[in-house]
Amino acid sequence: MGDTFIISGLKEKRAAVAGRIVDLRREADRLQADLAAVDAVLRLYEVDPSEIPTKGRMPVRSVYFGRGEITRRCRDMLRERGTIKAEDVAVVAMQEKGMDPENRRMRTDFTKRILVSLHDLRKAGVVLKAGHGRGVTWRLKEADGLTRS
Repeated sequence: MGDTFIISGLKEKRAAVAGRIVDLRREADRLQADLAAVDAVLRLYEVDPSEIPTKGRMPVRSVYFGRGEITRRCRDMLRERGTIKAEDVAVVAMQEKGMDPENRRMRTDFTKRILVSLHDLRKAGVVLKAGHGRGVTWRLKEADGLTRS
């Protein structure tokens, strides 16, 4: 093969990328341990860590959803059902897109994206959040007789 410099360059690039992934995984593990320690101290002071918004966020756009689709889905289900869970929206979306809702990895990805939209709607004063953790439910603020600002 006459293109050995191309192969050696690609090998070098692959090694560098793989090494960066290893470094980032180590950093992620360290940050996860730090977060667990901070959360434990917050709980000692009776502060629920899940109520503290994350500064970084998962982008809502993905190959599975069009622009504004997640927010529309959330609003539609809220109007239909009154109260929803993010995972319920994810399951319906997966079924409508012909995907298997039993695919945990994909369902988790969809749920996280939907939660970003629901938190944005909460900040905008459109929805109310009730509960914590996996049991959290969402409902339209207008359902309580309140108006949107």
